[in-house]
Amino acid sequence: MFDIIKRRYQQRQLNSLLNRQRDKRIDNWEQIKTIGLIFTVGDVERWNLIHRFISAQESRGKEVHLIGFQEANYEINYIFSHTRTIICHEKEDLNFFGLPKDGVVDGFVKKHFDLIIDTTEQPDFFGKYITAMTDANLKVGYTNTESDRDEGIMEMYDMAIQGNDAMDFKNYIEQIVKYLTMIQK
Repeated sequence: MFDIIKRRYQQRQLNSLLNRQRDKRIDNWEQIKTIGLIFTVGDVERWNLIHRFISAQESRGKEVHLIGFQEANYEINYIFSHTRTIICHEKEDLNFFGLPKDGVVDGFVKKHFDLIIDTTEQPDFFGKYITAMTDANLKVGYTNTESDRDEGIMEMYDMAIQGNDAMDFKNYIEQIVKYLTMIQK
């Protein structure tokens, strides 16, 4: 019963955010200077992939900001070594409905990004909510066309990379870079 109420409330929150007006623009990868990356805290191997992506982009003059969601019972055994990283802890930083408490995500969502990349597995309310709240020219998400799970509202993404399996971070990022590199203005 509570799960149904919670999901309906979350869907209303997403719908209200999607009704806001914003400018959308798609740029060539080389023109993108600020990137926001949304992720779910995982094992050290996943963090290493994320960190390699960040390092590669920062060496090319791009500024990358991260926001991650850490589930309540997930223990980490490594350090987030990127200074522009916000971690939202499920128990401390989110309310009953899964919305971030006041001030927790402000450092991320108050920035304007050329590109937002949501790397969370759908359905994932946190990834969608942060994507919808954040001001960005282009918002990208991943959808699994073979999934039996209902991914829910996906309209917050201007571009969706489709796959027929669980998201592979490295392949997903490579696809985004490939498609954005093809953009000609």
